[in-house]
Amino acid sequence: MDEEKKLASIELPDYTIEKPMNLEVDVVYQGSFRLAKNGMIIVKPYQSGTKPSNLKKAIDGDRHAIYLSKNLVRVVISLHKGSLDDVMKDFKEVIIECYKDLSELAL
Repeated sequence: MDEEKKLASIELPDYTIEKPMNLEVDVVYQGSFRLAKNGMIIVKPYQSGTKPSNLKKAIDGDRHAIYLSKNLVRVVISLHKGSLDDVMKDFKEVIIECYKDLSELAL
């Protein structure tokens, strides 16, 4: 009976169920891993098609860049840190520049 109490008191690690992937033998996969709090190593292969491909830089401004692919327009804005007022002012200026650049592109 004491043995049963010991077994009943064992805490099992938390498991999260991810969407299953079909991995093939002898194929090298890119991916990432992390060490969970319970000591388990969680391995996650990168899935193809999760990131847009064929993005080409169409505009390269001082504080922004615009990339285009067949089905996607990506706008990347980079601002220097500063006071909230400075960042908001810079953001408004960059948005206006982006609007102008987008209006000139043949989408």
